[in-house]
This record gives sequence, structure tokens and C-alpha cells, in this order.
Amino acid sequence: MVFNSLWFISVGNVNLDVSFTLDSYPGVGVNVVARGLWLGVGGAAVNYSACVAKLGHRVSVVSLVNPLMVKLGLLEELSRLGVDTSYVRVVDGDPNIAVIIMVPGESQRTIVSYRGVSRLLDASMIPNVGDHVHLASVPARILLDTRARIGSKPLSYDPGGEASRDPASVRSAVRVADWVFVNEKELELLTGFRGFEGASRLLESGVGMVIVKRGSEGALVVTRSLRLSMRAPRIEKPVDVVGTGDAFDAAFNVYYLETNDPQIALRHAIAAGALKTMLRGSSNMPSRADVESLARRIH
Repeated sequence: MVFNSLWFISVGNVNLDVSFTLDSYPGVGVNVVARGLWLGVGGAAVNYSACVAKLGHRVSVVSLVNPLMVKLGLLEELSRLGVDTSYVRVVDGDPNIAVIIMVPGESQRTIVSYRGVSRLLDASMIPNVGDHVHLASVPARILLDTRARIGSKPLSYDPGGEASRDPASVRSAVRVADWVFVNEKELELLTGFRGFEGASRLLESGVGMVIVKRGSEGALVVTRSLRLSMRAPRIEKPVDVVGTGDAFDAAFNVYYLETNDPQIALRHAIAAGALKTMLRGSSNMPSRADVESLARRIH
């Protein structure tokens, strides 16, 4: 069953993603020829939005792009993915670009990002509309300003690389989020601990719920009254792990808002993340039917 009553707002980068597939990671000073290329629209907020759309809900992305990205058709591609671009501003400046290098079958990848006009992103751009706001890989100051702007509307935050760039600010700011997504490395950077201990320490900051993404090991959900752990299905040969965490975030938010049940939300989030690894392209996301089929086999 597909629901159409919720409106999600996603805030973050709209990138031009250039993804190369190599036989092995190159050394310094070596010229290599890629065996595969994917070129398209990406960025954590975009990948999240594409997954929300695939899961049957309305979603708008809030971001900045430069005129070149418009000419290249990135906004048209977002619309094709079912993502509303009404709150994307076109401004002069450098483009947002991510170059991704991966080796088939490996669960790791290397990403070199250039933040162009997205560095001008500000909470004043975020409309006080919709049912839920998700902040994807944006500075902690935007989280604080967003809470002041949207009042009590449900708000989630995935700091992404901000957890390593400015862990003190992230740890201080998460108190205003209703729930926060982190992977285990980010959790350790923020608290000095991993697993349930790290999540419990992050709860002390004031955030209501902590969701810890553990890759092939599954994920955790921790609140002041709940400790939930769930394993992920085994993926023998992942095709593309870029966007896996964004698919996880999107599915968790969708199913949590639909059911108010963190266990159901976690099961579907793990399924969405696992299925994303089998799809080439940052913003290429699994269908709701496929997510729910796999989720039935996760316990």
C-alpha cells in the first residue's frame, strides 16, 4: 500500500555526481582507465528525496545550484525522480560536484566533494511547510536555526561529514533534533564510544532518539526507554554503496511517520539500505514493493 498524505522536506546539497568504477584503487602518480562511469544528480539531500519519492510520498528539496547545473539538466532530473524543486535557488557561483571512485564488490568508496554555491545554504531558505524536515550533511548551525524557524515540527538530522569536520558543534546542536542518524565512526567521533554506549552518551546531549547505522552489521535504535538492534541481510557483491545511508534515513523516516513504530521503521530502513547497494547511481533508489518484500525477511 502506498501512502500519499505526508510531505517531506529535505535540506542539503544538490550535486553533479561523477562516479568511476575501477579495477583497483590507483596509487600516486598512476594513470588509470575507468571500467565504468555513472553521471547524474546526487548529494545526500537528493538521494534521500529520491528514496522518499520511490516510497510514495511528496518530497521537496531545499538547496542551491548554479546556472551551469541547470543547463546540464540536474533540476529536470530531480523532477523525473519525483522530487519537487520549488525551493531550489539558482545563484551565481561554483557548481557542487562530487567525484566518486569505487571498486566492484567492495563496500567502501572514496569521494572527493567540492562545495560550491551550497556553502551559501541558510536556514532562512527552509519553508515552514510539510510534515517533516530532514537535514542531510549540513553544518550544525543550520540545525539550530532550522529548529527556531519551524517550531515543533518533527526534525531529523544526519550530520554526515560534519561529524568529523566539527564534532563539538554537532554534539551540542543535536539536542534540538527529534532524532539523529550517525554511523559508528561518526558516533565515536562525537562521543568517544560506539554501539549502545555511544548512542546513550549522545542521548545525554538532549536528542530524543539515536539511530546508529552499522553497515553490513545492521543498525541500532536507542531512546531513553528503548534499545533495539537488528542485523542486515548479507549482500555478497555490492554494486554501489553511495547513497546507502541516505536510503536508510529516508525509509526510516517514512515508516516511522506512517506507523510511529521504531521497530517497523528500522526493519524497512535496513531493507532500503541493502537494496540500494545493488543499484548503480547515487540517486537510483529501490521501489516500495522491493523494500517491503525484503523487510518481511528481516528480524
